[in-house]
Amino acid sequence: MTAASFPTSPPALRDDFRGVVGSPWFQFLAATAAATLIFFARAPGAYMEPLLFAEDWEWTSMLVTRGFWDTALHARGDYRIVGNTVLVWLGVSIAEWCGDVLRTPRYLAVVSYVFFAAVASLPVLLLRRQLSPAGRFAAWLLACLMPLGIHSQPAWSGFEILGRGVNVGYAYLFVAFVMLWYRNTEVRSFRGGLAVDAVLLICTATNPISIAMLPAAAWPSVRRWIVGREPVRDLFRDGSFQSLCLLAIACLVVNGLPSSRPVGGTASPAVGFDAAVEIGLARGLLYPLVWPWYQRLSTPLTLALAAIVAAVAWWSGLPRQRPVVVAGILTVALVSAILILRRGELAGYLDGYRTTFPDRYFLGQNLVATLLVVVWADGVAERLRGRWHAWLPGIGLACLAVAAAVHEPPWTIADSQFLVVDDGAVAATARRAVEERCFVDAQGRRDPAGGYVELLVPSVWASPLRLPRRAVERAVAVRPAWPLVAALPHEP
Repeated sequence: MTAASFPTSPPALRDDFRGVVGSPWFQFLAATAAATLIFFARAPGAYMEPLLFAEDWEWTSMLVTRGFWDTALHARGDYRIVGNTVLVWLGVSIAEWCGDVLRTPRYLAVVSYVFFAAVASLPVLLLRRQLSPAGRFAAWLLACLMPLGIHSQPAWSGFEILGRGVNVGYAYLFVAFVMLWYRNTEVRSFRGGLAVDAVLLICTATNPISIAMLPAAAWPSVRRWIVGREPVRDLFRDGSFQSLCLLAIACLVVNGLPSSRPVGGTASPAVGFDAAVEIGLARGLLYPLVWPWYQRLSTPLTLALAAIVAAVAWWSGLPRQRPVVVAGILTVALVSAILILRRGELAGYLDGYRTTFPDRYFLGQNLVATLLVVVWADGVAERLRGRWHAWLPGIGLACLAVAAAVHEPPWTIADSQFLVVDDGAVAATARRAVEERCFVDAQGRRDPAGGYVELLVPSVWASPLRLPRRAVERAVAVRPAWPLVAALPHEP
């Protein structure tokens, strides 16, 4: 038998293998799989003790009884939650496909891990021309290991982010930032713009701050019009600009016109200068660099560090990177201003650099700031290429990643993961509800022929959970009987 008898020769197989491994999508999927394992190791409580947390419970009932779009567009009166609803829908759907709808919390946890992993891996897929391979790896690793209060006090910070669907909206700020950067530098066609703009639309319909970021997508066209003096009619012939116009229309349709009515709720407490510096600079912008010494900061020290970081970044970074650095700082500043004006209670939680809680409010801007750190380090490494100390920026990022891993080690399980446990209460409540025929219609009215089962687990949820009747009956039929116990808070 000759070599010609084989469909491909060994060198060709090696080339094919290298082509697959080197493809952007393969690297993205591999990075997402690895990040999923890291996030699960950091916060396994959502899977090990599956429990629908906070609004996940309410949104699951709404999704089941009112449908996807009604939940996504009307669950909140102030903004949309399309991204959150997608995750909840996936969790419910996987549970139904697997034949046990009572496992929805566990499948939602898995979906949440994968979502956060995909968010952390976005630079691997989209920023291949903007960052070096080492820079993309550093951005991925630092995002996977960012401190989230898992081993800190109050312990709720480590309980309410990873594995939950309720708090994924904060990460969409980072998704929008990466998408806009990719769009402005790489997208040149209608088809390419349409794919990116579909993701941007989801961002605007999940995190309303993304709406304020959309004008940045028009900057390339504005520059061509003002600087290049390109006629407006030529801009409208550009496929990328046409897609942007469709995005603007779709954003208006999905999110609606701004309301002139005042937003309900209690007024935000006033925030003083010191608290504003902590919220905006220390916790929002500098945190990826200063988290090891966060509790030692003060207002003068924070201002001095901000000035030093700004001067060093401007002097040592590459000029071509300055627009994205400025855009990232403006994004963080926008979020910080909204938090200071509308979430003044955060000053009381942070309490003068005593804690980082609630970490969820700062997740999006911290991811953006982490990426800016990598951009700067990547630029410095490029500037120093060929010199003996060109490896220093990479060593600095590696030390930061190692410190983060030691601070919140994935190889240990924090007690904060088990603040609230199920103890079989949901399964036992479901069995009792089926035996006692606690069936209701979509509005929650008792109906012997109703298509839903109403579950109310005391001490955990104030409102009942409604699940499809047939799915619950199937799940109860294959489960062993559990003693009815109430899920009570567990002190670590």
